[in-house]
Amino acid sequence: MILKTIVNEEFAGMRLDRFLSAYTGDDISRTSIQKWIKSGNIFQIPAKKAVKASYIVNSGDEFEIHIPRKKEIGLNPVEMQIPIVREWEDFLVINKPAGLASHGGPGDSEPSLVNGLLFLFKNLSSVGGEDRPGIVHRLDKPTSGLMIVAKNDRAHIALSRMFQEKTVYKRYYAWLIQAPRESGGRVESPIGRHPLERLKMCIRKDGRKAITNYKILKTVSSRKGRNYSLAEAEIETGRTHQIRVHFQSLGCPVVGDRLYSRSGDEFKKYGLLLFAQKLRFQHPFTGEEIEIELPFPSNFIEFEKDSELR
Repeated sequence: MILKTIVNEEFAGMRLDRFLSAYTGDDISRTSIQKWIKSGNIFQIPAKKAVKASYIVNSGDEFEIHIPRKKEIGLNPVEMQIPIVREWEDFLVINKPAGLASHGGPGDSEPSLVNGLLFLFKNLSSVGGEDRPGIVHRLDKPTSGLMIVAKNDRAHIALSRMFQEKTVYKRYYAWLIQAPRESGGRVESPIGRHPLERLKMCIRKDGRKAITNYKILKTVSSRKGRNYSLAEAEIETGRTHQIRVHFQSLGCPVVGDRLYSRSGDEFKKYGLLLFAQKLRFQHPFTGEEIEIELPFPSNFIEFEKDSELR
């Protein structure tokens, strides 16, 4: 697989490995990028010139990334810790750990949530695609929190219809760099694929409808004069990277976001501080009202304590 990218002004002055890590996003690690550079899989074009990881990129530089064929993990069961929050005959709700992809992706040779689910449950729904058994909806790899998993096809179809009809309520929390101008509001900016950076999304007029409602619960100021805010977000649509893109559009990227914030690496010890905290929906077959909430994860609590000392 070959990717091509052009450096824009935002990334000019970065090391090549950092730029490519930001370009490829959360699905490919910086360590993998460095290995690919060292093994000659990344070239500056049009001269097909090999470059070093320490090369400082300039606006307009073009690169070609030859992604090595990944080691086949396929759909083999892999033992891992997946916290099951509640379980029914046809589906279950899990607390997806941060750093675990919902399903396999290009350039990522690590086991995904799917591999772990297949270890726990030999049979899952298949209507979502043969490479995504059980996955009704997804969370970004660095995002933690509640996910619904279908055990069989009838549950998958029923649950998918509920997501399409917007009868599944989802609430998220995020720590933001700075705070939006308004302490609460509604962002209705359409989202589509970034025209130059394949793994990024952006706000664009021809994008798909995307709606995020938010309110700021608290702000924290550091001793170095930096400000952070804790936001509660409810989404009416489920576009890829929706919350991350919408908050970035307000000038307040999510803390630890390596894809949409230039300071993402600075908060590496916490990871992406975005958390799917609550789900509310009706059981697709019995009509039972289901409401599940999780306590804040340790990285959220640790960040709030540490941010006062920065």
